[in-house]
Amino acid sequence: MQRRFIAGAVCPRCSAMDKVVMYDDAEGRRVRECVACGFRDALNEQGHPTELPTRVNQPRAGEQPLAHEDEVQVVRLFDVASPQPKE
Repeated sequence: MQRRFIAGAVCPRCSAMDKVVMYDDAEGRRVRECVACGFRDALNEQGHPTELPTRVNQPRAGEQPLAHEDEVQVVRLFDVASPQPKE
C-alpha cells in the first residue's frame, strides 16, 4: 500500500493543507486520509467523495426535481471576436 501526498489538497474536516494522502486499501477502494486529524473517506469511480444521503440532497416522495437538478446539456460557444471568412 503506497501512500502519496496530494499537493495543495485541503482536508475537509480540519482545513489543513498538504496533509492529505491517497492510497488504495485492501478492498481496492481509493482512499484519502488526513495525517493531521485522521479524517478518512473512500472515493467513487470518478474520484469524487461519496455523498452521504441527507434530507437536503434526497427528493421527497412525489416531489418534482428543482430547476438546478435538471439534466445537464452541453452548449457550444462560438468565438465572436474573430471575423468569419467571406466567400
